[in-house]
Amino acid sequence: MDDPASTDKPSSSSARGGGQSIAEARTQLKSIAGLSATSIEVDETVSGLNKHHQVLVKATADTSADLPALIDHLAQLGWSVNQDEPDTGVYVRLQVSPQPVMGDIAKQNGWSDAAYSTSTDRLKQLVLLPEAAVRARFGDWPGPVPSASDLGR
Repeated sequence: MDDPASTDKPSSSSARGGGQSIAEARTQLKSIAGLSATSIEVDETVSGLNKHHQVLVKATADTSADLPALIDHLAQLGWSVNQDEPDTGVYVRLQVSPQPVMGDIAKQNGWSDAAYSTSTDRLKQLVLLPEAAVRARFGDWPGPVPSASDLGR
């Protein structure tokens, strides 16, 4: 008989090898120099009878230096969380002052399918990197855990 505790988890959940737990990802995110107010969450949405998952990685950056590398690093960190496959994509929310449009920075760095809005400063912080684009850049889910040395900080 199946373990009742696992009946709510799809086959793509943490039983899958690779990546890291959300707790490990949170610890890694908190350890990145120059970032504060960090968080990482896996959200579930329901559309009809279908469940979808997304990962939201949030941080406040001390400086706008090397934002393209930071967006990539946070996207890879989100993609490495092996809780539930983020079939909706990875959201990166970066707050920095002055606030640039994160979606524009992501597009300039090769995320051609990035989805974002520029209507408010709060929305300028947020960029959605679609699942197919994240998979193309970092490989199958769960992706490899990024190294702090990848940021060059």
